[in-house]
Amino acid sequence: MKYLLLGITLTFFTSCGTYRYVYTASPANNPIFTKKGESKLAGYYSSSGGDGLGKTYAGGLDLQGAYAFDNHWAITASYMGRKEKDLYGDSFSNFDTSVVNYKRNLLELGGGYFTPLNKKKTIVFNMFGGFGKGKFSFTDHGIDNNDQPYSRMHQSNLSRWFIQPSINFLPGSYVRISYAMKFTLLNYHNINTNYTPEELSSFSLQNLGVRSFIFAEPSLSFQIGMPSVPWVKLDAILSSVTNNKILTEINVRTSNVSIGLNFDPSKMHSKKK
Repeated sequence: MKYLLLGITLTFFTSCGTYRYVYTASPANNPIFTKKGESKLAGYYSSSGGDGLGKTYAGGLDLQGAYAFDNHWAITASYMGRKEKDLYGDSFSNFDTSVVNYKRNLLELGGGYFTPLNKKKTIVFNMFGGFGKGKFSFTDHGIDNNDQPYSRMHQSNLSRWFIQPSINFLPGSYVRISYAMKFTLLNYHNINTNYTPEELSSFSLQNLGVRSFIFAEPSLSFQIGMPSVPWVKLDAILSSVTNNKILTEINVRTSNVSIGLNFDPSKMHSKKK
């Protein structure tokens, strides 16, 4: 009976395609600094989709920090955590119906150079880079094409190197707009799975641990502040993953929306102008 109910649920909340997502877009840690001593502490809720009913979801938390220890140099740190759930029914794969639950986490450290491009410091160029390590895993269970219950799992460590140029616009004291392009080199290692070779190939998982993946991750950020609290800004970031060759070889959640608060403790005692 429970498998019948599972099949009915999947019929209403799934599409015909079936995927196993090995990566998801995330917001760039792009501090907008103009001088020594400025800092950033930010937290975001991020989402890459879902049905809005809680049956499927793809989201989590991003924490970011940065500090300008010089008029042109800064260090950065980031953490990404995700929990995701997909449902598939009557999908053209090895399985008839599937429930896939993901967990992702990644800790990243970096640093780089920033410099104003005009005398008013309303346009700033950044060049940051860094390295991150984390874990990626998911469970996959449901009904196979022989109407029998099945269960699979996949676990992997991952590492990520990146270079991230960006351009930042500061048209006023309380509005900031930035565009960052992160170039990512991604590796998977220490893979543990009970998928068969045929199933790994069916879900585009066979190349994990065999080769590296290189792609670009553009991010567009909008920040709005208030005169009464100059050290706090509301931050919205649109992120994506682009590289048509890579995206035909592995399955990636290619878009992400992040909403959060961006704090600069160095401005906590600034007087309102």
